[in-house]
Amino acid sequence: MSRLTASRTPTRRRRAATLALAAGVLAFGLAGCGGAHDRGTAGSTASTPPVTTTAGTPSASVTARPTRSPSGGPATSARPSVTPSVTPSVTPNGLVWSSEPRRVERALPGTATVVAVRGAHNMAGGLEFDRLVIEFRDHVPGYDVRYVADVRSPGEGAVVPLRGQAFLELVLFPAVAHDDAGTSTLTTPRTGGGLPALVQYRLTGDYEGYVHIGLGVDDRVGFRVLELSDPARLVVDLAA
Repeated sequence: MSRLTASRTPTRRRRAATLALAAGVLAFGLAGCGGAHDRGTAGSTASTPPVTTTAGTPSASVTARPTRSPSGGPATSARPSVTPSVTPSVTPNGLVWSSEPRRVERALPGTATVVAVRGAHNMAGGLEFDRLVIEFRDHVPGYDVRYVADVRSPGEGAVVPLRGQAFLELVLFPAVAHDDAGTSTLTTPRTGGGLPALVQYRLTGDYEGYVHIGLGVDDRVGFRVLELSDPARLVVDLAA
């Protein structure tokens, strides 16, 4: 009986040691798996932030301070608004009401021929104005329109009498109002007027490629200059 007991005792000790070793290995394995899971969660948080983050570019869930639109109202986009480029209001034809001089120089294959000068009172867009129309046989030449102290005839330099409180002079170049024989090409009278702003106009010179037209105006009002086609025309509008 003593030998059997003695032989069983080492066996029990070996089994206990084996069980203790297995328990230790299992505990170490569980601890290793738990650490790997925590590191994975931390890594995903750092690489892919949630949509509510305020770092970097704001996401859809972040309310950014609204910018101001060019019209002054709040913009709905979080991006800064861009002010569109502004196209200048003054065009080469001077489509602006002003009392400042207008001048356009133009190279033509020949000389423009004046065939008619007409004046009339007009209303458009609630605005009243008097219109002087110079019609050409072929094309619109260069021109210079400006207020002057008085209108003078080219060559002689004598003052041309005109009714009105202020005076505009229109010079066309290169242009003529006569044919090769010296006969006038005008199909309308050389003078006219009697309008609220355009009191009087008259052709004051046709000399060496320059045609001069004087305008007597009721006051120093703003004017605009336009070019029209079919037929070729130059228009001077005076605010009435």
